[in-house]
Amino acid sequence: MPDKTTVKQRGNSGNLRPFKKGQSGNPNGRPKKINTIPDILRKIGEEEGAANGNTKLEVVMRKIFQYALEGKSWAVQFIADRTEGKAIERLQTTEIDRDELIIE
Repeated sequence: MPDKTTVKQRGNSGNLRPFKKGQSGNPNGRPKKINTIPDILRKIGEEEGAANGNTKLEVVMRKIFQYALEGKSWAVQFIADRTEGKAIERLQTTEIDRDELIIE
C-alpha cells in the first residue's frame, strides 16, 4: 500500500519546479574545500626552498637520497617503495574444519 505522500506527489506538477523563478537551488554556493594535511604538505613542498631555485620538496628528496647513499636503510626503503612500489605481502592461511576445533 503506497503512503499518502507518494500518492499526493504523483499528481502534483508543482514538484517539478521546487524553486521559485530566479531563486537558486544552492544559495550559499558550493562549500569551500577543507585543507587536508596532504594538501598543506603539497603546498609547502611547492614553495622555493633553496637559493638555487629548487622547491622544498626537491631539497627534502635530495637529502633522503644522500642518506640512502650513506647507508641509512630507512632511506633506501623509502626510495624503493616510491620508485618500485611496495612489495605485496602474501599471507598463507589454512582452513580449519569445525570438527577439528577444540575449545577448552
